[in-house]
Amino acid sequence: MNVTEEERATEFRSSRPVSDDSALGDILKDLFRNGLDLIRGEVRLAAAEMSWKFSKQRKITQLVAIGASVAYAGFLSILAALVIALSAVMPAAWAALVVGVAAILTGTIVLLVAMKNRGKEDFIPRRTIDTLKEDAKWMRNQTI
Repeated sequence: MNVTEEERATEFRSSRPVSDDSALGDILKDLFRNGLDLIRGEVRLAAAEMSWKFSKQRKITQLVAIGASVAYAGFLSILAALVIALSAVMPAAWAALVVGVAAILTGTIVLLVAMKNRGKEDFIPRRTIDTLKEDAKWMRNQTI
C-alpha cells in the first residue's frame, strides 16, 4: 500500500499532542462556561430564597391578621363591659370617655413599639450572597 505525503501529514497532525495554546483556550472556555453555569445557579438560588422568604412572610401576615381580628372583637367586648361597669359609679358618657381615652393611649403605645421593631426581617438573600462570595474566591483561585 502506497502512502502519500498528504496522508502522512494528516496522520502526523492528528497524532500530535494538543498545543499549549489550544489547551489553554479549552481550559478558559470551560472556566467561562462553568462560571456562567455557576452564576445561573446562584441566580436560581437567590430567586428560590426570596420566594421562600416572601412565602414565609405572607403566611405570618395572614396569621397576624386573623389573630388581630379575633383579638379586636374580644377587646371591643371588654371595652363595652368596662363602660357598663364604670357607669355604675359615674355617668355613662364619662365612663365611655374614660375607657376610650385609656384604649387610645394603650393603642398608641402598642403602635410605637411595633413601629420601632418593624423591618427587622430583611429580604436580602444572605445565603446566596455568601455563596457568591465563595464562588468568586474559588474562581480567582482557579485563574491564578
